[in-house]
This record gives sequence, C-alpha cells and structure tokens, in this order.
Amino acid sequence: MADFDFSHEAFYDNHTHRLFTDRTFVTAEEFALNYYHGVRDAEDDAGRPCPSAAAFSHMPYQSVVRTLVHAMSRRFGCEESLQGVVAFRNSRTKTPEELRGYTRMLYADQKVCGCTLDCELPMGHRDTMCFPCRVNRLFQYENVFSEQLQTADSYKALLDQVLQSINEAARQGFAGLKGHIGEKFGGMAVRDITAREAEKSFAAAKSGKKEAVDTVYHAMFPHILTICQDLNVPLHLHSGSTGFKNRTAFYQVDPILMAPFLKEKRFFRAKIVFLHQSFPFTRNAAIMACNFPNVYLDLSQTLPWQPLLFARCLEDALSITPHDKIMLGTGQHWYAEMVWIAAFIAKNALARVMRQFAEDGLLSERQAKESARMVLSENALKLYGQRD
Repeated sequence: MADFDFSHEAFYDNHTHRLFTDRTFVTAEEFALNYYHGVRDAEDDAGRPCPSAAAFSHMPYQSVVRTLVHAMSRRFGCEESLQGVVAFRNSRTKTPEELRGYTRMLYADQKVCGCTLDCELPMGHRDTMCFPCRVNRLFQYENVFSEQLQTADSYKALLDQVLQSINEAARQGFAGLKGHIGEKFGGMAVRDITAREAEKSFAAAKSGKKEAVDTVYHAMFPHILTICQDLNVPLHLHSGSTGFKNRTAFYQVDPILMAPFLKEKRFFRAKIVFLHQSFPFTRNAAIMACNFPNVYLDLSQTLPWQPLLFARCLEDALSITPHDKIMLGTGQHWYAEMVWIAAFIAKNALARVMRQFAEDGLLSERQAKESARMVLSENALKLYGQRD
C-alpha cells in the first residue's frame, strides 16, 4: 500500500492573527474560550457581554477542543484532558522567553513554514514579530476607510486617501488586502453605486447611518479591486462565518452572492481569496473558485473547527476546485496550539482523502501526493510569489 504520511510536509497558515508574547499562565477556561466564537449570552461584573456558565460548560466538548486534547496528549505525554493540556502549556511557558521557545517548538513540530498575518499594526511593529516562520502581511484598508469617513469632507477625498494608503502599504511590503464587505458592509452582493450617489449619501454616512455607510463602501469597492489588479496583490475577503459572537446576518456572507459582480470583465485580473469557508457555504465557495480563474479558496474555518468532518470538507473542495487554488489557514489568535492542531488535522485528513482517491483509481499516487503538497503549502507560497 502506498505511503500517504504527510507529517513531514510543510504547512502554510494562510490566515492568522497575533500570538501572545507575554501570557505565561492561562486557565483552562481562558484557553477553551479561545475556541468559542458563539453568542455572549451573559454579562460580566462590568456589564460587558460574556459567555454564560452554561456556555463555558460546553466548551471542552467542542470537537476542536477534544481533538486538540487527544492529539497533544499522544504527542507530548500530557494528561488527556483540557486541564492536562493547559498544565503542559503552563509548565513550558513560565517566562516570556520560555513562551517564545514553546511557540517555536509547536511550529517546528508541525513544520509550519509561513503564515499570512491579519492585524492592524504597522509593518515592522515588534508585536508582529511573534512568529518563528516567514510572515506575509495583510493590509486592513477598512481601518483607513472608517477613519476617513470621520475626517474627509467628500466621498472623493475619502476614496483618494484609501487608495493612497493601499499604494503606500504595497510599497512597504504588504502582500495583500483584507476586507469584510459581506460581514460588515451590507453583504457579498455588491451594489452598483455611482460616485454621485456616494456623494449624496456621504453626510449621512459620516453621521453613522448604517445604510449610508454601506452605500459609500460599495461605491468604493470596485476601486479596491482595480488597485489590487494594478499592484498585483490579492484581496482577502471574509466571506464565511467564524461564529455568532458579533454578527448573525449569516446568509449575506455567502460568497456565491458576488458572482454577478465578478463576471464584469474589468475585474478578471483581480485575485480574490474567499476566507473562512464554513458550513453551509464551503461548496458555494468551491464552485466560485472553479468558475472564476481569479478566485481562490481558503478553508480557515472548517480548519480547525470541524476536525471530525475535515476530510469530507476537503473532498468537497477537491472535487470541484482546481487543486492549485485551495489553501489552508487557521484564523489563529493568541495561542500557538491552534496552528499546531490545524496542521495535524490537515495532514491526517489529506492522508485519508488522498489514499482513498488513489485506491479508487481516481488519482495516481504521484498526483495525490502532488495535490496534497499544493494544498498544504505550495499554493499559498505561489500566491505570494514565494516558491520554497
């Protein structure tokens, strides 16, 4: 039988946030909360939304947490419990220096070769230097949009400042842009808004009226795609659901809603990465990546939050999306265990899926292994112009 062990292969995390650099002790409750993106159904002593005791009681039983507990106990010999994993972490992270070493250990153990960082900090900020691998940065142009909405005196002035900031970000070395048109600005169905209409809505947008803000944003959006084409940088769009913590307008983030807009030939050269594909939109995003040569698929929600089903999610993606357009990410934030378990899940799921494809005579062993390497790291590296 062919060997489909991908544990020795490199893994590229196509979507991460920052890691802790000084959190030398955490509780089991804090650790589990990192994997919960659901509704905050209670309030803390300061009146801020927080999970209830009932929500906390369910967190250790999420499949991602149970898979992490099992995998880390087998690999590192800690007790097979949430408390055991957290105790292992705390024993290895007693100082900031030890925390950095622990992070390096986890990255090396799963051969994490690089990541795409989504954060608001400027290029070169010390708090972005927390990754023991190559880092490609995403520029959050919507922060500039929100700032200029408060200070600019017209839609044209706002647009000029946003585009200028993107040009400067590319000059500084940012590898792509990050946007939330579906999640924050009215949905993935892009509205055809003229500059004149945007100017008419600008005063209302400045006053904070949501519909007017969306109108101004949708007028700007085609210009974002155009400048991405001109600079040859990909636009990463938050188009799946990462939970109901803040937003529950679920169906407006369906990536297929953008199909009529993307059929305009003026956007055919804009590289778009649909991020965070998750139930129920994984297949819709896959069919978009199949039909639009400039659309790429990122699975950083099914991975690692659906570990028990991830092989099937890969089958959905691989069945229709060109294998050189699928990327894996984590949505990681603060805890490096997240990229460790994501890489573990991905490599095991790919081994299962590719072995079955080969046994069924659908792919050769060579093709199956080639596709696995592309999905694990090569596609992302190629997107950012990095081959090794």
